[in-house]
Amino acid sequence: MALRTILDRFEKAQLQDIGDILGSDLPSRLRKSQMLDKLCGYIKEEPGRWMSHLMERDICLLKDLVHAGPERVRYMDYADYPSIVEVSGIVEYDDSDENFHKVWISREIYEIVSPEIDSVFGRMERCGQYEFEKISLGYLNLYGILSTESFLDVVFSWYEKHSNKDFRSLEEMITRSPLIKLCRYENEWGDNLVSPSIDDVPLLFEMREGHKVKRGLKHFPLSSVLEAGTGAPYFLVGMSTPEGKALEELYKRLGYSGFSLVKAEHDTWIEAQYMDAPNPVLFDSIFYAPRAAEVPQSAWEEYCKIVCDYADSIPKWCLRGRSANETGECLCDRNSWKMPDEGPNEHQEAHSDEYPAWKMPEPTVSSGYWAIDSDFPIGFSIPHVAADDPCPCGSGLRYCRCHGKYLS
Repeated sequence: MALRTILDRFEKAQLQDIGDILGSDLPSRLRKSQMLDKLCGYIKEEPGRWMSHLMERDICLLKDLVHAGPERVRYMDYADYPSIVEVSGIVEYDDSDENFHKVWISREIYEIVSPEIDSVFGRMERCGQYEFEKISLGYLNLYGILSTESFLDVVFSWYEKHSNKDFRSLEEMITRSPLIKLCRYENEWGDNLVSPSIDDVPLLFEMREGHKVKRGLKHFPLSSVLEAGTGAPYFLVGMSTPEGKALEELYKRLGYSGFSLVKAEHDTWIEAQYMDAPNPVLFDSIFYAPRAAEVPQSAWEEYCKIVCDYADSIPKWCLRGRSANETGECLCDRNSWKMPDEGPNEHQEAHSDEYPAWKMPEPTVSSGYWAIDSDFPIGFSIPHVAADDPCPCGSGLRYCRCHGKYLS
């Protein structure tokens, strides 16, 4: 599809946002047709300039699509948040298949970016732009939310200790990077930057209000910051700790490898952030593992404890970067996760009028999961609930983050 046709779908304000992110000024006084002319001309005539305003993740995606060839579909996993090149229409995508996110690059864009993309990537890497983004993302992923003032403090402190360039270079990187624009969040809680992995910012502010940590920000070594900021959008946190190594060994034993291993570890980190109430989704990577059907029932309690140990050891967004072990808050309840006995469990019997009894099928090699004793029967026996409504199980989580995730 032609670039102009794709961009024509956006409203004037959205076109201005795209132009701002890509480094092109589109005055609001222009008519939409004039904005389209200017933005299309900019994308076609100055690819080196607008690509230098993209995050490393976007450039890497463009490189992969260029090397695959024009109009060659790539099948990807659904990430926590989309890339800039997808949102802006530079890269085309199709989400009609719930199992795969399909992306490709048109021949028109291929011809625009292919001559310069490798040189742009090398130039931005050498100037330190991508390292700045990794550091920034690392701090945001460890703390969850940082006031803009605190964010600038930690970034300037890092730059002062680890760079031999003057602060003007850092100011240029902050001005150039779309990360600040994308992660900036201003409302009644003030002017803040939030991790892009957070899908419900108001909920996290409410969680933090319930866990007021009076001490200052926790200090993290540079190695931890880089770990938490590398690999967008699939970040990993705490994998070099004893708890993280035990979790990785468990997931390898359960059949994960390569990207599937990274995704399982990433998902566990994300779900561990929502432990104000029981969160059964935290254990999804165990019960839906490739080799889950091969695991003896007696081992599940041990496996759940490994996940709990990891969840209690990592920095929590609602605890301002401290772990549950450090504060004594948001600790996993290790006694609440048990494998179901034969027949319906007591909770199902007590609520049989509200939720019809439903039994998880016996695990097989093809099914790839075991049942976990849930707060209410998962599957098609539950009533219809909107994604953002509280889950009927009473966990306090939104339905899409609790039992609704099983139906996605």
